[in-house]
Parts: sequence; structure tokens; C-alpha cells
Amino acid sequence: MTKYAVIDCETTGLFRFRDADGNGLRADAPGQPRVAHFTMIRLNEKFERESVVDALIKPDGWTMPPEAGAINGLNDAILNEKGIPMIGPIAEYAAAIDEGRVIVAFNAAFDLKCGRAELRHAKMDDRFEKTLAICVMKAMTDICCIERMRPGGGYKQPKLSEACEHFGITNRQAHSALGDAEAAEEILRRLHGMGKLPEPRLEYAAMSKQPAPSVSPAIAAMPSMDF
Repeated sequence: MTKYAVIDCETTGLFRFRDADGNGLRADAPGQPRVAHFTMIRLNEKFERESVVDALIKPDGWTMPPEAGAINGLNDAILNEKGIPMIGPIAEYAAAIDEGRVIVAFNAAFDLKCGRAELRHAKMDDRFEKTLAICVMKAMTDICCIERMRPGGGYKQPKLSEACEHFGITNRQAHSALGDAEAAEEILRRLHGMGKLPEPRLEYAAMSKQPAPSVSPAIAAMPSMDF
């Protein structure tokens, strides 16, 4: 039976996909964002909680930029006082993948990219080919039905606040890893109840030119395709 791990990461910023020369940048390249607050909620096959990992991360050679801190409410003083080394939380994340759990996130491409980067920073295997995921943001696109405000039409991927509003979910700690993970957890349950839960799949980095996950493992593992 499928078990799950719902995650959310608050970071020092957004990923860059290309350098100044147009070359692809890996998630763990110098200057890429680092995780400052990590939450993971383990759920059993009945969507019942088994455990919660919730940790502020002590900076290790990085700082929290003011513009990112203005969104997530974190700064270097808080992180240095209350944070712990990332090795503990990232080891828990690796263990969840090794247990065969499906990783769930709202905007999974971003959060799984954070996970890959932190595993690499910890000198651990990034588990890319082993990490099956469900992106509840993508799953909500044709449920929220929010029209794109640009030529071409179609529906846009909803913000977490918009998905919560659709279901009447109150996120009292928005833009914290714990609050957003709990919101994603509840959206997961609602999707399951509706029979709208997508099949787990490999979640490629945003902006990646990866083919669909039906390609062979050898192709999927090519470094040039994995950011």
C-alpha cells in the first residue's frame, strides 16, 4: 500500500536555470537557493499522520537575503539561534524516499529540486530516479479552473492560497514550511476523496526540457537533463 511524505521548503530565493552564458545550472551550483525551513509530514496508506519533521536550518556558509526574508519571515539571527544543521532533516527526507514513500508537494518541481540540491550538498545520492512524486498544484489546475490572463487561454496553475480557497482550507501559517505543508496535506486528502489523485511520477525540474517519464531509465538519468 502506498505511503506518503508531504514536504515544503522555505528558501533563500528562487532557482536560476541558466548562467550568464546560457549554460544550464544545477540545483546545487554556487549561488542557487538553500533551504532555510523544512517540513515533512509522513502519512500512512490511510492518509493518517505517522510523524512530522519541522526544522529551521542553521546557515552553513549562506545567508538569508532581506527580500526572501520579507516573504518567509526568517533572518540570519533567527536561523542561527533556532536552526539545526540540515544533515538531520535531509537524512529524514532520504529515508522517506528509501522507504518507498510518494513525495507530495504543492509545486513539487520546486520542492523536489530543493531536496536534490540539499542531498548533493550533504554528499549524499540525490535519489532522483527513485523519487516518485505527486504535485497537488498541477492536480488542482483543472479543478480550480482559473483562466489565464493572456492570449492562448486555458487554465493557470493555482497559487496555494487559491487552491485552499477552493476547498475552504484555512492556512494560518502561510509562507512557513509547516503551514504550507499542512495545506498541501489537506489538499492531498481532498483530491483522494474526489478520486482525483494523480498517479505518482518522476517530477522534473521546472524549465527542464525533459521528455515524459515513459522514457527509459538510462535516458532519464542523463546528467544533462537533470538540473
